[in-house]
Amino acid sequence: MQRPRSTVAGEAGATLVLLYTIYFIYFFCGMTHCFENVFLPEFKVHFVLNYQQQMYTMFARNIPFLFAVVIGLFVRRIGYKNCLTIAMLLYTAGTLLVPLGLRTRRYEVVLLGFLLIGVGFNFQLVAGNPLLCALGPAKNSSSRLNLGNALGAVAQIIAPGTLAIIVPVKVISVQGKLPYIEGVFIVLGVVLFLTAIGTLLAKSVDISESFKSPCSMSGAGFEGRSIWARPRVVLGFVTIFLILGVEATYFGFYRNYLEDPTIAGLSSHQSQLMYMVYLAVFAFGRLVASWVQKKVHPTTHLAFNVFAAMVSIGFVMFAKGTAAVVAVTALGFFISILFPTFYSVAIAGLGDLTGQASGLLTMGFVGSALIPVLQGKLADSVGLQYAYGAGLAAYLFAAFYALKGWRLESHIPAAHGRA
Repeated sequence: MQRPRSTVAGEAGATLVLLYTIYFIYFFCGMTHCFENVFLPEFKVHFVLNYQQQMYTMFARNIPFLFAVVIGLFVRRIGYKNCLTIAMLLYTAGTLLVPLGLRTRRYEVVLLGFLLIGVGFNFQLVAGNPLLCALGPAKNSSSRLNLGNALGAVAQIIAPGTLAIIVPVKVISVQGKLPYIEGVFIVLGVVLFLTAIGTLLAKSVDISESFKSPCSMSGAGFEGRSIWARPRVVLGFVTIFLILGVEATYFGFYRNYLEDPTIAGLSSHQSQLMYMVYLAVFAFGRLVASWVQKKVHPTTHLAFNVFAAMVSIGFVMFAKGTAAVVAVTALGFFISILFPTFYSVAIAGLGDLTGQASGLLTMGFVGSALIPVLQGKLADSVGLQYAYGAGLAAYLFAAFYALKGWRLESHIPAAHGRA
């Protein structure tokens, strides 16, 4: 029986509202993450840390992804939208703990804040990524994922730029910057809380049919099979674990790299402005991917970017001065598309297993907890510049998966082959 036109229009409207709400969440949470990362050099000075200890913030924020599979199962019980509300509340609590830790000079309080933010980020991705895949045509799911993540990257461009307005240029000491840093996190916490209220009031949309189409694997004789029997998902998890760990390290080290007197020797203010450029390049890479992947197979695009990233790392390890600045900034362009595209390749056509697979793939963010600490230790031992070379091993594996992913995707029906 044909449904009333008003009902269909209402569902379409609710779908668009939820989609745009998710885009806003990705945008604003991207801004929140930027403020966390951009202040790492100040945290290092304020709490008297070495490189490895500085990276404990990355560890605290990303270790909660160990429980991503559990959240992937949990999301089926309470719904994707409700998980987004939980995510925003956790973000709020964690963000407001950071200024408290700075004021009391207790690094463990800051780390607890990062831990809660990490749990919130966990909920955001486990629920948000499948929603981005489902709220629209299946053939454009990879494009929507890249757009959502690109919006987060665009927000990360805006965040450092606002610091040039908020923090006077003449304030160069960490102690002088502290009141401004604390104020930024308080404002972020308030907006995150209002966003939580917005997600709570938004109308739910049933996306189950998007994962039960006749073209999905679950509708082609694969019912009841575990995600562990899917090499594309399992290898996708390993790949995401590696590339996200290296990506987090490169974000955390960027300003340190530019300010190192043996590499580029920029001032703190200059490195902060360049960090904005780096984020702009990163966002531009994802925006380009959102367009390119409508015309080029995602795995082809992946393979090109992975190899280009490895070449960039070679320059980053040995260049000096302006060449080093250009190389480490260009690296951001090539690595920008890796997570959302690998995710969309790994999750394509999984039907009812989508939530569970999303949990496993999102658990790959644990790499962002462990690898930065290991690379921080490496930087303390062999030097910051040579520590970048550890990323080559991760990208070699990613290249293998990108090339193998083409063959794996050839078995996915056409409606999902380009997801």
